Amino acid sequence: MNSAQNDTINAAERERILEWTADCFPLDVREEAAETWYQYTRGMDAPHLDDYLHPLQFGTGGLRGLIGNGAGRMNAWTVGRTTMGLCRFLKKHYPKNTALVIAHDSRRMSPEFAQTVAGVAAGLGLQVYLFDGVTPTPLLSYGIRHFKASGGVVITASHNPPEYNGYKVYMHDGSQMVGQMQSDLEATIEDAGSWSDIAFRSPTDPVYQKGVALVGPEVRKSYYQEFQKLFFVGRKSDRRSQLLLIYSPLHGTGGPWLPGLLEKYGFRVEMVPQQAEPDGEFPTVSYPNPEEREALKLAEELAARRSADLFLATDPDADRLGAGVRMPDGSYENLNGNQLGSIMCAWLAEQSAGSKADVQWHIMKTIVTTDLQARIAEKNNLICHDVLTGFKYIAEQMRLIENQEAPYGPRDRYLFGGEESYGYLPVDFVRDKDSLASALLLCEIAAAEGNLIDYLNQIYLKYGLYLEDLKSVTLKGSKGQARIQQTLQELRDSSLTDWTLGSRKVIGVLDYQSQKASGDADQGIFKTLPASNVIQLLLEGGGKLTIRPSGTEPKIKLYASLRCNKNISTLDELPAARKALEDELALVSGHFLARTSLT
Repeated sequence: MNSAQNDTINAAERERILEWTADCFPLDVREEAAETWYQYTRGMDAPHLDDYLHPLQFGTGGLRGLIGNGAGRMNAWTVGRTTMGLCRFLKKHYPKNTALVIAHDSRRMSPEFAQTVAGVAAGLGLQVYLFDGVTPTPLLSYGIRHFKASGGVVITASHNPPEYNGYKVYMHDGSQMVGQMQSDLEATIEDAGSWSDIAFRSPTDPVYQKGVALVGPEVRKSYYQEFQKLFFVGRKSDRRSQLLLIYSPLHGTGGPWLPGLLEKYGFRVEMVPQQAEPDGEFPTVSYPNPEEREALKLAEELAARRSADLFLATDPDADRLGAGVRMPDGSYENLNGNQLGSIMCAWLAEQSAGSKADVQWHIMKTIVTTDLQARIAEKNNLICHDVLTGFKYIAEQMRLIENQEAPYGPRDRYLFGGEESYGYLPVDFVRDKDSLASALLLCEIAAAEGNLIDYLNQIYLKYGLYLEDLKSVTLKGSKGQARIQQTLQELRDSSLTDWTLGSRKVIGVLDYQSQKASGDADQGIFKTLPASNVIQLLLEGGGKLTIRPSGTEPKIKLYASLRCNKNISTLDELPAARKALEDELALVSGHFLARTSLT
């Protein structure tokens, strides 16, 4: 590196760090930034260096990061500056009566960040609707549609550890932004102005009081009533009042919302008392994620004591749902996201098949979600669409259906959408995954069909046995990110159709970034999909392995999916077939990790 380049880089680094010593910041922030620059320039360990040098970037769901000082952390200034850009973007695209709906979860600083958003937006002339208290993310999506607002923000980091928070942005129809809209928003935020330009307003400020309206129970009542219009709610069943459900919100937002919905439609619910109250420290779990069995321990223990039929758990912002089902011996079997989604998909497909001759129903799933759902759609004369990972791409298809934009027309209707990461949406009045609606549907299925494991086994017999496995490799920091990108590039440079994983040969490759297909892969899949940093290996016998970097965490993720090729016609044959397929899945993932040295 020559001296001119070194001077340029040092000047840029100096500006990024020392701009946080300006008078607009409190003394403790200025001191930390100055100390960081001092440590860095003298070759000392500077623990906060990345906090200042690497600004937060929009990922799969907006901003997400550790709480702290600097452009690379979640704080009042990164939240305020992002809000400045968002408000200018909304006023440009929706100039008449620009309105913003805001919600927050139970995390550290979530109420404060929500008030920051509200104050900045009110100061820029927007009408603001701020939910009063912790609110599930799907209710933010619903609230935007309810108030006919221009957009929305929810302060949440979903199921991340307590030290994280985030900022998710939604557009006028309650969906997250994609494509050019997201690019335009990012550019507007980038040009939002300096940190000193942010005009913070507290709830006692007259401008705040005039521009911010608190959202009370009227939206909850309206949301609950929406379900009365749905064909799957309130069906005659003697089992509805007999079922006992245990529920844990995992210290998140679901507690004040989900039990009331289930009780309104005739179900009995008991909360896990230790996890009922919103608490951003998540004191009873190491990781507040319903995908983790450890997080469900207290719910399972209470369910066992009460001999409950089913236990449910939602993540802190209540968009994801996990569940466990009581078995004949009194134990509980946890269902994963692919299984729960397939149960909902199959039941809705079977109930709606042939219901209206003039309606064409559509199923949406991500490219890493089980192909069992595509098979269910096919056998019930529904159309299944694969979209990129991220529920915003399912919402995008919902918007096209609602507006009757190509390729959809007047006959087309949305039925169900889901992703393997425990997110599902069985209604069309929300535009993000919704654990509340999904929980109600799952309980209705249990009331109608009995034990959900028995129903799932019937699905396997009817449509085929499919099993999936997810492996994540954590690679933190800039070195970790470089390793992830290196691994993906090495895969792109390899002749992957020469590989064999486990006992299955790679017969095709889909590179979603270059939009190129090789081997037996179909190039046509890219016609409706934007580019994405994903590689998918197609395996003989109806299998696939998908490799992608996480959009919200420092991880590379491997999604393996296999179909059983044996003809299974009885329940007695299922256990052995499942065991053989599980062993195959382990070999596929294990061989890939070994070949790429990611173990």
